[in-house]
Amino acid sequence: MRRTPREVFFKLKQNFDLSKEQQAVLIGTVLGDGNLRFRGNECRLHIKHSFNQMRLCEYKRRVFAPITSMPVRVFKQKVANHDYWFSEFVTLTHPVFTKYYKMFYPTGKKIIPTGIAEILVDPISLAVWIMDDGAAEYAGLSIQTHCFTSNEVDRLVGVIKDNFGIECLSRSNRGKRVIYFPKTSINRLKNLLDNYVIEEMKYKFVPYDQRKPRRDCTPESHLGGTMIQSDPTGNSRSLVEITKPFDILSKSNNNVETPVVLAVNDEH
Repeated sequence: MRRTPREVFFKLKQNFDLSKEQQAVLIGTVLGDGNLRFRGNECRLHIKHSFNQMRLCEYKRRVFAPITSMPVRVFKQKVANHDYWFSEFVTLTHPVFTKYYKMFYPTGKKIIPTGIAEILVDPISLAVWIMDDGAAEYAGLSIQTHCFTSNEVDRLVGVIKDNFGIECLSRSNRGKRVIYFPKTSINRLKNLLDNYVIEEMKYKFVPYDQRKPRRDCTPESHLGGTMIQSDPTGNSRSLVEITKPFDILSKSNNNVETPVVLAVNDEH
């Protein structure tokens, strides 16, 4: 007898427990762009990135494949009267996600738990967090922590110093506080995290004063036309013509280009 989706999902959930890597990615994701949400009695992880960060979305989809049934979905959404493309997926619900929801969302709003020093210990977590919310600065790198309070940012700065031995500080940005890694910390940061950062996100670790002149991609460039990208050293890559987001090709294990299989929807 053919099993129903409910039976398949039950089997996936029953056999699932967070691996060390999955736990580290989860913590970095929740500190960054990820969200934990209730669906029924338990929570699931919702991952959503702009389309130009789709490789990051795909990376997380691979990490959480044992507890995820849907493919990466590409969709269009109106933001401030402009249409933009996004990529997303959600995991299945599971008690382990509910556990972290209670830790990071005790009143329904994301916070930094008082015990963050005990769980933000793996370099993978810091790497994922920077891939999500990191931004290259003129001579350093920042993590955009605008959604957290000043006290929470100060707590995170202390944890990064104590747990990873990397100097950073809290500084003002648009009326909030962000975490800033000065130029003297960048090499140590890269050496610690380089093995855990996907190639497409390594540009965040290259301060602007180390880059050659470049033209950056804009969100509109993914909706049709030509875009010019630079590699992490600032060197221009060849032009890539994109007519639709789902026309982008990915590299398979044998370096043969194959179409990315995605569910594509328009949303407004």
